[in-house]
Parts: sequence; C-alpha cells; structure tokens
Amino acid sequence: MQRALMNRRATSSLDAQRIEFEKAQMQHFSKATSSQELPVKTKHVRGLIIGTHHERSAHTFWSLAERIPLQDHPITCWKFCHVLHKLLREGYRSTVRDTFNRREMLRELAGFWGHLPDAYGKLIESYIQVLLAKLRFHGKYAGFPGTLSLSDDDLEKMGENDPNSYFEMAVDILDYLEAIVNMQTAVFGSLDMSRSSSMTKEGQCRLAPLIPCIQDSIALYNHAMKIMFRLHSLLPPDLLSGHRQRFNKLFTALKQFYAKSANLQYFKTLIQVPQLPDVSGVC
Repeated sequence: MQRALMNRRATSSLDAQRIEFEKAQMQHFSKATSSQELPVKTKHVRGLIIGTHHERSAHTFWSLAERIPLQDHPITCWKFCHVLHKLLREGYRSTVRDTFNRREMLRELAGFWGHLPDAYGKLIESYIQVLLAKLRFHGKYAGFPGTLSLSDDDLEKMGENDPNSYFEMAVDILDYLEAIVNMQTAVFGSLDMSRSSSMTKEGQCRLAPLIPCIQDSIALYNHAMKIMFRLHSLLPPDLLSGHRQRFNKLFTALKQFYAKSANLQYFKTLIQVPQLPDVSGVC
C-alpha cells in the first residue's frame, strides 16, 4: 500500500510538472507569435527551443501551432515562420523530423498568403519557401545539423569522393541559397531603405528573420565553395558551366545581401554580418 501511495504521488508530481511545462510553452508561443508588429523577443524563442530539448521533440510546439489560426493574421504567421526557422536551427535534433510531416500545411499557408494583397503576403510566401528548402535539404542530408555547421572531414565523408554525390549536393545547396536570396529581396523590397526603418518596430519585425537566413546562407556558401573546388578537381570544367553560372550569380546576390544588412543599425548588436571577397574565386 505504501508503494502504491508513493507511485501515485510520483505520478501526480510528474503530471503537475507536465502541466507547468505546457503552460510555460503556451505563454512563450503566444507571446512569440503575437499580432503586434514588432520583432519576436529572444527569450520567448529561447524558451521554445529549450522546450524541444526538454521533451526531446517538437510535439508540444506543433500541438500549440495547430491551435492558432495562421491564416487569420499575417504578422502572427510571419512571426511563426521566424520561430519555426529558429527551432529548425537550434531545437532538439528531432525537430526537423517532427516538422517534415507538416510540409503540406506549410505549402497551403504559402499559397494562401501568396495570393493575398496584404503587405506581408509575399513575405510569408517567400519565407515558407526557405523553410521548405531547409526541410528538403535536411531530409536528404541528415548528416547536416540544423545550424548547417559541418567539418571539412564530415563534408568529405558525405560526398564519398563521388563526383555524382558532390554534383547533386551542389544543386541542392544552390537551390536552398536561391530561396534565401529570393526572401531577402522581398524583405528589402518591402522596406523604406532609409536607415531609420531598421530602428522602428515595424521595420525590425520584417528584418529580424533575416538573421537566421544570414546564418544559414553563409554556412551554405562555405560548403558550396568547397564542393565547387572539389568538383573541379574531379570533373572537366565544361560539365560544370551551369554550376559556375548559378554559383557566381548567387555569390553576387549574397554579397549585396550582406552589404545591405551590414549597413543596418538594427543588426549591429545582433549578428556579425559576414563579408565576402571581391570575386567568387569560381571562374
């Protein structure tokens, strides 16, 4: 009887902890995805990221996401995309897998907002394309963590010294980079590019998601550069002309993206914007 009583108390304690956890996650989620036009607060995103590590999944996050009407308010949906991007980067390792089955829901959201004249509509559509590109990439290359940080040795192991593997990986990385470039073009195109716009809450709401995009893109660029050099050591240059053209076009776009971002006062304390060389080095 005493053991049964202790078991009931333990179960009751676990239930209470679970209720408290879900309550805290709900607060973080609702505040992070509020309809106010201001950037997501780091503490709420951090709370949601920690939540995925606490329960070793993104199940609670998605159970909360499924309760909010993401088609009702554009700013809520925009901020949801930002939060999801951060979780895919820094959340528990199963977050990508837990999100993979929601791709159709994300596609429907992109289609819904992309056809509306709302100022955020095209931004949401372009951001979801980045998220879908990220999911496709990680689904295909599970060896890459959410942050995309990978050592040269691990990258080589993934390529298996096989030109076909490197060739295909280069295409997938360039596709991912293209989605990021398209999104940042949409964001900057929606802003008054006077410096003051980056210091308003409205401007920061649009700009904040570019931070994880910068982080993703520089990692992808570095991997792409290494793969391009590797491919040129394995294949005749003529076979790689298409890759070179795409890479150089994206190099120019990324260089412009980073230059614009580096000039924004808002980013100066939040991220060290990378600088690319004057030329790509892939001719």
